[in-house]
Amino acid sequence: MENVKAKIIENFTRLARKKVVETDVVKDLKIDSLDLAEIIVLAEEEFNISISDQELMQIVTVQDVVDLVLSKV
Repeated sequence: MENVKAKIIENFTRLARKKVVETDVVKDLKIDSLDLAEIIVLAEEEFNISISDQELMQIVTVQDVVDLVLSKV
């Protein structure tokens, strides 16, 4: 479980070019929809899951992504 969280935060940190914590709001990180899509695709590939567009639209915080991925692994 911690591996999932660490990997997602690592991907956010790389794209945001600053330290990211799970309580950060995605919009405040200056991550656009393409960057978020990249993070989701990486998670889908890494953890062999599928995330729908509807689920993607409900993401507000980094923790939302972590919770979503954890619910599918």
